[in-house]
Amino acid sequence: MRQIARRVAVLCSALFAVVAVTPGQAQAVEARPVPVTASDKYALKSVGADGLYVSVEVDAAGDRQAMLRARKAAATLDELTSQEKFTLHTDDKGWTATLRSEANGNYVTTERNFTSTHKNLLRARGTTVGEWEKIQLEKQTDDTYALKAWTNDGYKYVTAEVLDPGTDDGLLRARGDSVGSWQRFQLVPLGEENASDAGSRPAPVSPAPAADFRVMTWNLCANSNSTCVNHRVEGAALGDQIAARMGTVTEAKQYRAVFLQEICESHAKAIETKLEAKTGTGWDVRFAPIKYTVDKSSVKAAKTCDLAGSKETGWRDRGSYGIGLAVPDSNVWYTSYDLPSPQNKTIGTEWVRMEQRTAICAVLPAQALQFCSAHFSAGLPEDDADGSKREEQAAKLQEIVHAYTQPGYRTVYGGDLNSIPPDSASPDTPNDLMTSAYAADKECDEGLSSTRPRDGRSTKPLGSRSIKIDYLFGPSAGTVVSCDVTADAGLSDHYPVKAQFRF
Repeated sequence: MRQIARRVAVLCSALFAVVAVTPGQAQAVEARPVPVTASDKYALKSVGADGLYVSVEVDAAGDRQAMLRARKAAATLDELTSQEKFTLHTDDKGWTATLRSEANGNYVTTERNFTSTHKNLLRARGTTVGEWEKIQLEKQTDDTYALKAWTNDGYKYVTAEVLDPGTDDGLLRARGDSVGSWQRFQLVPLGEENASDAGSRPAPVSPAPAADFRVMTWNLCANSNSTCVNHRVEGAALGDQIAARMGTVTEAKQYRAVFLQEICESHAKAIETKLEAKTGTGWDVRFAPIKYTVDKSSVKAAKTCDLAGSKETGWRDRGSYGIGLAVPDSNVWYTSYDLPSPQNKTIGTEWVRMEQRTAICAVLPAQALQFCSAHFSAGLPEDDADGSKREEQAAKLQEIVHAYTQPGYRTVYGGDLNSIPPDSASPDTPNDLMTSAYAADKECDEGLSSTRPRDGRSTKPLGSRSIKIDYLFGPSAGTVVSCDVTADAGLSDHYPVKAQFRF
């Protein structure tokens, strides 16, 4: 059965906080622009509070500002506002999760230093994820969840205070030692489900017009790899690097897509701005997070990017970690897809949590063009050592590109697929994961060698050697005018691949 396309991947359309609130600043809620986050959205419905939804009281004052309270009665999910909507994030691979409010963009914090009846009150006021923002999820036998927070008195269950008087009625505090009705919550999914069939994409213009355009894919290594210079950089610096690789202004104007891997949610808007400055035209940067399955649950949380800055200059949130797809603002449809990924398991004596990978597609109906980008699992012991999941991911990408797409679209797809070509001279294995892609379409760098036609120049340096794991595929009926792979990773650890296609 076809996998359902999860989430409309959204444009991160606001800048993140510049100043982070430390745990000691419990009396102030940092005012900052509210980001539109690209992760799955949920509502919390209290069992003990007779099914009331939990709201973030952004209009309250003082130390009550942005407190969480079970107060909203709603007959349908359409009645919920941003105050009842949260996204799930994790900065420890799913051992814990962090709630982020859609109302003010802040992470939910347990106020460990409050006293009396507001001790361990939950408030949406954190601008970075620290210990006070972490919650353990415990799925109950009735499919509800208990939320467990670390307090100054040890772990405590979050309780809806349904018997507190006045405006304290229903407020959420971490103070329970066991799970009863007051400690049970339904985690109600709110994210849109988009059927992965022909009807989901708008019809392309017919007949399809001639098209001559450029595409780039680049793993920017801008998250957790401290050996990359891009490790903690912010969006403007990445945007400058991307714009510089697009060549002259004339060449840059010919681009119709840039596939981006290992970027952060907060990078999207700044990269978009730099592309617009380079080309003089409008761009959208779509973002989709990579996730982890949260321990003791059946839900996934978006992986949090390493913070920008430093201890000396102050840490700055960069939101979720994932992939991006930059397209002209004539783009009217886009979505992301969960790719089959390795599941958490015990390796030796260690419980290993696995990244849940994603793909993202966008279409330009007026030009009958579609672009799809992905970042496959790595061939590491703690990821996909035998290649079995990457084989499934390659099959799913083929299904997305071909079976899900309306006739008339010409698709360019690729990204960091973490797999060597079928005819590679490298001793790495397996080497057959991309066979179906080469059979169906044309890779921009194939055919350079008559003895190894399904091969190409290396895109990933590895010490004393290098391999090809980054790709750009287009329809076999089209023409690859040029394919450029310059052995210069810049501040990343991958070489960008740039192609010019003619349809």
